[in-house]
Amino acid sequence: MRQWPPAMQLMGIGWYVATCIVFGVVGGVLLDDELGTGFALTLIGLALGLASAGWGGYRMLQDMFAAQAKQRQDEQRRESPDEAPADDEQDEEDRA
Repeated sequence: MRQWPPAMQLMGIGWYVATCIVFGVVGGVLLDDELGTGFALTLIGLALGLASAGWGGYRMLQDMFAAQAKQRQDEQRRESPDEAPADDEQDEEDRA
């Protein structure tokens, strides 16, 4: 399966971060309204949203970087067989 381009992956991470923060704040506001706790639960929701956004964003970036590194290694492996016969030829010359 083909990977998404890096720009699309970064947009996905941005949406994830925004969604986590918005859900945390909105959930906190709704709970504050129901329970009459002022804005304490809004701050807790914001903190939970930021924490989940930070952790999830970090994990997504790590996966993206790992996929790009693997892709670079695969490209280097595809290019290196051209050089391999030259090493074999040199070994044969050394034996002669």
